Amino acid sequence: MRDGVTSTADLVRSGVSRYTIDTRCRPGGPWLRLLPGVILLTPGSPTRLQQVRAAALYTGPESVITGVDALHAHGLPALPLPPRVHVLQRPNQRLNGHDFLLLERTTRRPPTTTRSDLHLATPARATLDAARREQHPLRLHQLLAAVLRAGLATATELLDELDAGSKRGAAAPRAALRQLTGG
Repeated sequence: MRDGVTSTADLVRSGVSRYTIDTRCRPGGPWLRLLPGVILLTPGSPTRLQQVRAAALYTGPESVITGVDALHAHGLPALPLPPRVHVLQRPNQRLNGHDFLLLERTTRRPPTTTRSDLHLATPARATLDAARREQHPLRLHQLLAAVLRAGLATATELLDELDAGSKRGAAAPRAALRQLTGG
């Protein structure tokens, strides 16, 4: 258990009965089911970190946290968080997204770094995973500029990642990078 988030399987392995788990997870109870098989053991609404932990537990050890949540962990806390935690999963994994969870299957699993037991996409991949989904041109520009300014990735790394990845949603980030770098 980290940050008050654990799996049902871990609770059962530690001797907590399924009946007790179900009882404590009822409305008004002290625990909350965040995702199937994932429980928040602290009262109240989950923090973003607890949501990220729940997403990682739900999707398994081969999943990768990407997008703005990964960029926060890499040292860019000023970026506004999107409504959902973006997680890359294996192409053969068939989990469903939930209220705060955006799942994306990928055949091109990025290299990862591990921080606080979370597998994070590299800054270049995390940036472009977020950028491909950003609909607002000003926010897209601010996202790319913040990453470049912080030195988390270079324009060349971002362009290389754009070329290597999916072409879906790549036109706007490519144009914004051209604008930021002067061509």
